[in-house]
Amino acid sequence: MKTSVNFVKLKRAFFLALYYGLAFHWPGPDLNNTFGVKFRRFLCKRILGSVGEDTDIRKNVYFGKGEKLYIGDRSGIGQGSILGCTGKIFIGNDVMCGPQLMIFTTEHKMALEKPMRTQGVTVKDVTIGNDVWIGARVTILAGVTIGDGAVIGAGAVVTKDVPPYAVVGGVPAKIIRFRK
Repeated sequence: MKTSVNFVKLKRAFFLALYYGLAFHWPGPDLNNTFGVKFRRFLCKRILGSVGEDTDIRKNVYFGKGEKLYIGDRSGIGQGSILGCTGKIFIGNDVMCGPQLMIFTTEHKMALEKPMRTQGVTVKDVTIGNDVWIGARVTILAGVTIGDGAVIGAGAVVTKDVPPYAVVGGVPAKIIRFRK
């Protein structure tokens, strides 16, 4: 039993090394049928918690060890994104993410009794629904749920839940209108 557990860990470490050592830097064009896109998808199916069909993970996407990242069918993560997977991140089907997306699943504790750096963090999962469009350089903080069909404007900082079909933007993100 212990030998099989060690083999699984070794295999996972091998795929992580291939991803961060090679596929992470491999160019990614605008079409989904090139070697770089297919190679990253192949590796991510072996690294992440789950990866749906026809996902598109662009170059320079960082997700740590990735076992708590779940991506649905036909979803894409833009170039240079950082997904902090201390907690779980669920990304639905048909989600478009622009470049340099940042998702964090931890937040620092801030009691006054002792220095913040010694207090540790709170872990909260992030959930992104289906058919969501997330613009470039968006930051999504711990514990946020984004409803189906929502649009997050470029540069927004999402600190609270976003209802389905809402269009939000700004710092902090506020509802601008609804798609319906």
